[in-house]
Amino acid sequence: MSRILIQSASIILAITVLNPPAYGNQNSNLAASPSIVGAVQFPKRKLSYVRHTIRIEVPEDSKAISQLKISVPPGLTVSNNITIHDESEENITADISVAERMIIISFSQPITPKNRLEINMNGVRISGASNVFTYRVIAKLVDIEPELNLGIAEIRTSR
Repeated sequence: MSRILIQSASIILAITVLNPPAYGNQNSNLAASPSIVGAVQFPKRKLSYVRHTIRIEVPEDSKAISQLKISVPPGLTVSNNITIHDESEENITADISVAERMIIISFSQPITPKNRLEINMNGVRISGASNVFTYRVIAKLVDIEPELNLGIAEIRTSR
C-alpha cells in the first residue's frame, strides 16, 4: 500500500515539475478596441417601464465605429425611443431599427476614436421576473470586415 502511495506521489510531483510555464502577452490590437464601460437602469427599482443606458468608449488607437448591434434579453421589450449622445451631451444622428430581439444602430458619421457614447433606451418594458438583464453588444468598425464582439452590458435591478 505504501509503495503505491509513494509511486503516485512521485508521478504527480514529476508531472508538476516538468510542466513548462505558460507566459501571457497582451495583444496591443485588443487594447485599442472599443469597449463597454457601463450599463445602468433608471429608476433603479424594478418598474414596468424604465430607461436602460449603455456606455461605450472608443479609445484613441481604435478604428471608428460605423454600426452597433445590441441583442435584447428575454423579458424586455424595447421601443423605438432610443437616443444617442457623446460625452459632451451632443446628440448623434443614426438610423435606428428595432426588430424583435435586435437593435441595429447605423451611424450617419462613424464614431471617431477618443469618444464616449451613451445609448439611452427609453421606455423599456419589463415583463419578465429576472433582476439581471444582459445585452450583447456587437460593433462594426470602419475598414474591418468581421464584426467585433464588445461583450455583455449587464444591468442589475432591485425589487
